Amino acid sequence: MAEIKARKITYEELFNSTTMFYMNPKYEAEIEKIVQAKTSEISVGLQSIKDKESLKQYIIDHKDSLDNLTSVAEISVERFKRMVSMIRKDKGFVFQTEWGLSKIRTAMMDSPAMMESILNLIWDGKNDEKLQACIPAFYLENMAMDSATLNKLKDENSVRQLVKKGLEGKYSNGIGDAVLTDIEKELKRICAKHGLDYQSNVRVPMLDRAVSFVIENPSDPKLILDVSYSVTTSSSQGSKKEAARKTVEARRNSGRNFIFVNFLDGAGWIGRQSDMREIHRCSDYVLNLQNLGLLEDIIAEHINEF
Repeated sequence: MAEIKARKITYEELFNSTTMFYMNPKYEAEIEKIVQAKTSEISVGLQSIKDKESLKQYIIDHKDSLDNLTSVAEISVERFKRMVSMIRKDKGFVFQTEWGLSKIRTAMMDSPAMMESILNLIWDGKNDEKLQACIPAFYLENMAMDSATLNKLKDENSVRQLVKKGLEGKYSNGIGDAVLTDIEKELKRICAKHGLDYQSNVRVPMLDRAVSFVIENPSDPKLILDVSYSVTTSSSQGSKKEAARKTVEARRNSGRNFIFVNFLDGAGWIGRQSDMREIHRCSDYVLNLQNLGLLEDIIAEHINEF
């Protein structure tokens, strides 16, 4: 039998084989069902708005009413919050922090005066003489439920875009979970073949943090596999880099001899190449979806050390 030689792929190989966007038709179909259901639900509520009284009832009946209204009517949330802060200040409310949309809705339901003032702002603030005297026209531009705005509320395509925007976090988390499932399926197969145990999403005391996978015991790890799939860039990628550095340092200081593997994939890593390069440098081995088959070579190479 030929001798097994696991190898660490070069940074250029890692970069060139990056899967920019993970494709999972089953998950896409599941998300589409959620988008359609939410679009239908929100559209029914928004289409009930015909006058100021029905606007009031919509706000009372729907906890996400202000989020939906500001998005579909293209009202700047930040400007809206500033204008509400002005109303609060003018009415003598105790002012400690600015309210978010949820708190504004709660205050409207608790106070008839706040309800009336904010309803006036949303319904026809653009043409309100009192508001015109203290708020720039530039800010008031979209503060009117005129025929054009009411038509936007009835446009399912506008509502669909709102729904998709609200689901971006859920979608990204779901893609990340699907990638983890693919990796765990392969890891489970390899460990069963070689008689090894593994744990997922477990805290390793020596590192004082959780890792994606560990063989075999977090108290005495033989192999640590950290997974990061990212479509967009974020500060969390810098945190991943620091975690990789600290892992190498902890291994050196403790004298423990575990294998440190990082899985890096997704278009977001292409946008953070300095972090990607440093994680590659810190790792014994690096993987992505195109090179996941190397995981078995890595484990087979080091199994006698386990």
